[in-house]
Amino acid sequence: MGLSVGLTSTTEPSLIGQNNGGLANFGSVSAVLHGQCLSYNDRENVTKMMEYMVHNALLPWVEQQMRNLNEQVIVHRGISKSLTTGVRKWFGAAAAQQATSITYARDSGEMQIRLLADLCFIFGLYSYAYQLYQMLRKEFAVDQAWLYNAGALEMAALSLFLSTSQITAKQYPQHYMDDAINFYTTVSLKPILTMRAAILSALILSTLELYIEACAQLLKLTNSDDDLFSGVLLERASVYFGNAKMHRKMAFHYILAGHRMSKAGQKQLSIKCYKRALSEYLSKRWIFAEDHILYALASESEQKEEALSWCLPLIRSQSVQHASQQQLFLKHYLQLLNHCNSTRTDALMMVPLVDIQNIVVIYGERPIELTPELITNVENLRNNGDGWVNLAKAAYWAITGSFDGFRETGTVRTASTDNSKVPFAPPLERMRIILSLKNSMDIPLVLKNIHLEVSADPTMYLQTCADKITLEPKCDWIPFELSIIPKEVIGKVRVHGLSFNLVIGEISVTYSIPLNIRGPRLNNTKKEKTSVLYGEDYRLTAKVTKEQWPLVEIDLPPKRRLMAFCGQICRFDCDVSNIGVVTLEAFCIVTDHPELISVYEEECSGSTAFRSVECTSAATDAAVGVFNLKHGVIAVGQKKRLQLAVRAPTTESLGFNVMLVCYYRGDNCMVREERHLIVIDTRVILETSLRLVDRASGACVLQLRNLIPSRSSLLAKIQLIRIRSLIAYTKINFTSKTRQDSLPRIFLHPLQKRRVELESEQTDSISFLANGHTGAVSLWFCDEIRDIPKWFNSLDCSDEISGVVSSSKQNTEDENTAVPDLDLFFAVLWKANVINSDVFGENFMPNPFPPGCSVPFCIHHILRPFSIQHSSQNLMETKRISSISSTTTDKNLFAFICKISTSSPITYHNFSNERSCHIPVQITVTNDDILHRRSCTVTIHFLDSILVRKQTVDSKNTTVSGFLPQNITSRSNSYVHSSLALQPVVVADRSRMHATIAFGCTQIFNIRLTVYYPSVYDIGRFQATGLFDGDRIAVPIQVPPTYVTVIDQRV
Repeated sequence: MGLSVGLTSTTEPSLIGQNNGGLANFGSVSAVLHGQCLSYNDRENVTKMMEYMVHNALLPWVEQQMRNLNEQVIVHRGISKSLTTGVRKWFGAAAAQQATSITYARDSGEMQIRLLADLCFIFGLYSYAYQLYQMLRKEFAVDQAWLYNAGALEMAALSLFLSTSQITAKQYPQHYMDDAINFYTTVSLKPILTMRAAILSALILSTLELYIEACAQLLKLTNSDDDLFSGVLLERASVYFGNAKMHRKMAFHYILAGHRMSKAGQKQLSIKCYKRALSEYLSKRWIFAEDHILYALASESEQKEEALSWCLPLIRSQSVQHASQQQLFLKHYLQLLNHCNSTRTDALMMVPLVDIQNIVVIYGERPIELTPELITNVENLRNNGDGWVNLAKAAYWAITGSFDGFRETGTVRTASTDNSKVPFAPPLERMRIILSLKNSMDIPLVLKNIHLEVSADPTMYLQTCADKITLEPKCDWIPFELSIIPKEVIGKVRVHGLSFNLVIGEISVTYSIPLNIRGPRLNNTKKEKTSVLYGEDYRLTAKVTKEQWPLVEIDLPPKRRLMAFCGQICRFDCDVSNIGVVTLEAFCIVTDHPELISVYEEECSGSTAFRSVECTSAATDAAVGVFNLKHGVIAVGQKKRLQLAVRAPTTESLGFNVMLVCYYRGDNCMVREERHLIVIDTRVILETSLRLVDRASGACVLQLRNLIPSRSSLLAKIQLIRIRSLIAYTKINFTSKTRQDSLPRIFLHPLQKRRVELESEQTDSISFLANGHTGAVSLWFCDEIRDIPKWFNSLDCSDEISGVVSSSKQNTEDENTAVPDLDLFFAVLWKANVINSDVFGENFMPNPFPPGCSVPFCIHHILRPFSIQHSSQNLMETKRISSISSTTTDKNLFAFICKISTSSPITYHNFSNERSCHIPVQITVTNDDILHRRSCTVTIHFLDSILVRKQTVDSKNTTVSGFLPQNITSRSNSYVHSSLALQPVVVADRSRMHATIAFGCTQIFNIRLTVYYPSVYDIGRFQATGLFDGDRIAVPIQVPPTYVTVIDQRV
């Protein structure tokens, strides 16, 4: 190509004078294949003809021409020519380079030499051709024929490069090509020849591995106004940058080449350049360059499907482009979709985003709204620890009497539920799918005609759709609900996609997003552990039953939060309306905290009288209570009124959960459950403690303290309403057949009848007798209230206790029947007036009688020791001896004898005359160190009220919560060390005493205590330690609890 162009450039002026536009006159090479109809013989004959013509015609003619031209050149260039050439060389060299119109004739000597050089070049005589071109370039330079000189320089450099097979960069005359390109560009103004020379020069330089020099030579010529020339040169430069391993520069110049090609109208060449550059920018965070390339490919590609594939990556969920640019990309994508006339379901568009993994499905009309706390968690289900399933089992057993046909009827499926099985759905009720959409772009998105795609016959279901939804720019996840209503005959329904019309301006395209939920990762078998496999998720698939389910409306929110005081009783009404088409034949309420729940149902329809619903322990779990309504039949359209009472836990808590399940069955044996959660936040308002004063008579002292600070804005006045006793058993002989009505009952006898009211921070005490003498089970301190709720205790069963007691008496000798262990509790009912409103509550306290001590005048029984007593006592002992070294023997603990005494156990004092009452106390300590006979130093500290209260708080914080039943507060423990018992303020005249006691001697410490209220006081509020001679660690001395009763003479 270079040779033919070079020849024409020097022999045909018409071609030399062509300009930029002259390139368009050349026709394109035909791509049609010729000779397809020739036979094999014809092709062989053509081949033989060409070989014969070359060997017998062409080569002899060329040899003859080269011989004749060589002779003519020798003759033509005689001495005169040489002299003339020399004179012009010496005297014409100073002339300035300028554009001349020198033209040589075809038969001139110079052109004959050029013809000979070209023939030698064509037929491979590169060395001889190089000598001729060298001679010509010198003559052309002398004649200042710069166009001819440039052609000679170009061919000389090319001949030398081809004549030497192992030419190096130093041997190659690069300046020949540089001068030729310079003459073509600046003197002759021949752009086509310039580009030819530049391409040949760059090709030679790249062969010599001079890639940077080749690129530099090409890029110098890219400032041309002709886009096609510049595009070709940039494309060649990109190739050489790639050979030089400069990939970023390669991609950049490909983009420039594609841009110039596109401006020149060469779309196919432009697309090829952009494709080659895309691999270097794709997914490498060159967002703007990547978007430019993709948009250029999508805009210039004539194949719409291919253009769609280029345009799809432009629609990103997190785009950094300007809002107008994002809208341009999205609009172009929708236009391509319209041209293709199809919905793209194979490639997901990233806007709007659909949170597929967190799709929520509700099968049926209940629950009305989603409450995450009411959902069965798959992790709890695997560990058999889900409370909702346990309550549902208990309810199913209570209604049907067996577990046959039981299935978990939770009608909500989320990402946290067990979705490995196809759930059941009621017919003719909505199957609600809650999806969340998100628009992360900077432009609003308008969705119209949003509906679900269902794989079922459209006549077998109905569905709702949303007419229009506008997603604002950069909006967060927005949930919206779509639903389908399956009919009875459909059998099975599956939702597989979300369809909508995406509208941008005047363009609207129907788009479909497949809803393929990925299940949990499998990790059971070896194959599943070594590869990434996921299970099935059947959230969007449901089996539709043929029978309709019962449906009721319960006037109770799915989740209710209560702010209450510890032990406070809260009441609320609840209406149960049958809004379905199935008559209810059974209805029950199941809870995991039956001791905190009480249920009442109306005696008859429309009646204002309510009666308590009996609570029974579930067959599956004794800690679960079942309230089975006696009148559970509710016809279609009828309503039944219930009353629920909830008692707040007696311990201070935040977010205490009480679970309720309303379970009902229709007359067609279909069941449904509704879950409810009551969350209770409590704070303490009343502190109660019970102490046994006299074991023989059962005298007890109840101490109460209003914990509301006097400076608090919440002023509360507390009134004592009632004290009652409760008995529960732990061992029962169910083989006993004889049952009697006699039951071990503990009666309460008041020592004084008065009204007990506590203002803020006030403390009061009330005394009574608890024994077997016939009396009242409950002590009322005001008019009796009849509508106080009854609380269920899973251990309380009067008939069974009675049978056990009677059988144990009759069969003690012939049957080894154990006497039942009984638990004794006391309940304190109170009323508080808070901000002009009355609230009721009830606190529970454990048995004040020590282990092994029976209640006076009561039938034979065993009071089971309460674990909190021993736990707290051991805890206090651990605190007191924590400083004892492990090397200290236990015998040191018994080396002291300590006694405490006072003048009288009962003191009468008139507090109206004198505010304080003084109690003299003597503490006697004897050194009984028989083993070592050492002297010791005894130190006694009085524990004032502040220290006692601090120790009480510390002991509560360290008590193990597992020892506490729900209805017992640790504050009510009384049979522990006296420092834990709360009582009014006691002041001592001496806070610290010490003395040295020899072996066998006794020391008496006298101290005077002062009190300011009538009550029962523990005067043993001392901490005593003894340090023996030679020891470094003090030994604790046990101070026995001693009580003094102070009575106001006015009473």
